[in-house]
Amino acid sequence: MKRQGKRSGSEKRYHKPQHRAVGWGRAGSEYRPGTFIKQYFKKHDEACAADIYYDLSRDIERLNVERIQVGDKPLRRPNYSSFARYFHWFLILGLIERSDRREPAIYAFLQQRVFYRMTDRGKAEVRVWEDPVRTAHPEFA
Repeated sequence: MKRQGKRSGSEKRYHKPQHRAVGWGRAGSEYRPGTFIKQYFKKHDEACAADIYYDLSRDIERLNVERIQVGDKPLRRPNYSSFARYFHWFLILGLIERSDRREPAIYAFLQQRVFYRMTDRGKAEVRVWEDPVRTAHPEFA
């Protein structure tokens, strides 16, 4: 008969990890910035990466308010440098292209603001917007 009560130091208690329905990392995120970017381009014919970033940040903040209310962990907002690298993948894959529109930056020491528009390929694609890095490099799968 097993003894009830205190456990000795050699007995370890293991817990079963929570089951995840989605994968880990970028591909497993329930919030996909690429899908947000595509929707942004559907609403706006041309857009600057900085404008998309600010709206993405506001959208994540709005979602976090809802997530906290139901007890979920809040999503982390990417920093601008990381977002810019991610945004560049869409340019490499031909989903967006630079337009002729340029505007002066907010500060004189910054480069001009470059505007982009969605290409026909970008309008037709769905999966590429969800994970552009894996699309460009399937060996990472």
